[in-house]
Amino acid sequence: MSILLKKASSALCCARYVKRHYKRGWIAQALDIITLYRLNPTCNISDYYVYKIFAETRGSALYKELLGFSGHEAFSRNLNARTAVTPAWDKMVFEVVCKAYNLQTPELLAVYKPAGLIPCFVPAKICNAKELKDFLVQYDAPVFVKPVKGSLGQGAFYVAEVAENGELVIDKNGNAISFDAFCKRTIGLTGAKHYNPESGLLLQKPIVQHPLITEFTQNDSPSGFRMLVINTGQGPYIHRVVWKVVVPGNISDNFDKGGYGNMLVQVNPTTGKLSGAVSSYWPKAKLYSQHPISGRDFSSFTLPLWEQVTAEALRAAGAINGMGAMHWDVVITEKGAVFLELNDIGGTDILQLHGKGLMDENLKIALRQKPSVQKGSPFARFINN
Repeated sequence: MSILLKKASSALCCARYVKRHYKRGWIAQALDIITLYRLNPTCNISDYYVYKIFAETRGSALYKELLGFSGHEAFSRNLNARTAVTPAWDKMVFEVVCKAYNLQTPELLAVYKPAGLIPCFVPAKICNAKELKDFLVQYDAPVFVKPVKGSLGQGAFYVAEVAENGELVIDKNGNAISFDAFCKRTIGLTGAKHYNPESGLLLQKPIVQHPLITEFTQNDSPSGFRMLVINTGQGPYIHRVVWKVVVPGNISDNFDKGGYGNMLVQVNPTTGKLSGAVSSYWPKAKLYSQHPISGRDFSSFTLPLWEQVTAEALRAAGAINGMGAMHWDVVITEKGAVFLELNDIGGTDILQLHGKGLMDENLKIALRQKPSVQKGSPFARFINN
């Protein structure tokens, strides 16, 4: 089936679902979509369903403030100079920057890299599979492995322990695989987007999140925060925050359209107040007012150390010159913020699933001043609308 037919089939499926479950008829949906196209050139039919616009009053603020999928890359490219984004694409460079500015990151145990230089502050340097096996056997404690260049958790692995002199690798859920299979999923990974095996792997000590968060989620896998910090010349500010709540069985908080089963909670950047949790893209998403495992209310939970964490995120923004939109991934520990990585393009969708668009008037005004915005493009028409 062609891509166009798949999109048409998906849209029809969503339209039927909305008609059945939200009582929004065919004509009403069609008029909504026409209005959306007229008011927002970055949006298409999928945006109408994914971001739950069908539940809004026609022509409401969300129609005008939502950054549609076709505008995601333009948003990042016009705010982030291509000469400045290397720390967002290369986690080794990110480690170097954080080290220089005393920003807390997960404890680095070793780096696997088949060739080339490795920073002098790295405790152990690994160049081949044999050295990797020897390290895991000798360290004899949990290790979190992730690619220097990669996305969506691909190539990441939680090594809980090794057995039979390194021939068996056991993950956090107790599943055992051969060392060769482990290598195929990490250093020998193929077909993964953005993954570059020559860039190597980081071997880190697993993060221990704040115990109050573990108590709330009933899961010790870190549930991190995506914090969008905007800095367009008037000083950095935190524009949006979502909490990526990990469900039992997962080692990563990646959302990926809800495909991993993890949930998203919107966080008020100033107060730390929480919304309900969204399970996936709309229209089939579920909204939870209580955590489905612990049964505790999201609205009554107070995030620990929130003022300290947001202050550290704003300080971190000062370490990156030339990026006007910084998507930080942060975990809260007993000592405060631990920075996992910085993102450039991608992840804008997860910031808009709670009925609030990304593009308020202040952000549009800032983008109008950018000479890089292509005149006459859908993105240019959108920010000038």
